[in-house]
Amino acid sequence: MTFIIASVVVALSTIFFSFTVSNIILILFFAIPFTNKLEHTSLLKPNKHIVASYILALFFQLIITSVVVALFYVFFADSYFISLLVGFTFATIGTVTNISRFGLSFDNFSDYFEKNKDCFWEELVDHYNKDKNNLFNFIISEINKR
Repeated sequence: MTFIIASVVVALSTIFFSFTVSNIILILFFAIPFTNKLEHTSLLKPNKHIVASYILALFFQLIITSVVVALFYVFFADSYFISLLVGFTFATIGTVTNISRFGLSFDNFSDYFEKNKDCFWEELVDHYNKDKNNLFNFIISEINKR
């Protein structure tokens, strides 16, 4: 029975850590810097506060992570501390080996654009709806010009 509980703790901690840390890394190393670059190239409408929404999301993500880690520690620290460490280690290894997916990629761009569509100029939204790949290449070239 102890093995089953330990295995469940490993699985839960791996899943939790993977999703929360991935979101935090995406916000810090992709969403906020990408938004700043887009603002400097004037590809976003003025007076839109995308960065503030990402900082708020980051704040909530950190609170959720802290609460869940504290709960894991309270409920499983005595008997299953090694299981927690193993789960966090697996998640860390998975995150580090996939670190390249946290940069500017077509998938991250698509998710970002879908979430922030109302902050882009209508011409870009129309272009996105017609040819996402072409718009992605255009935005990369505009960012690289500056």
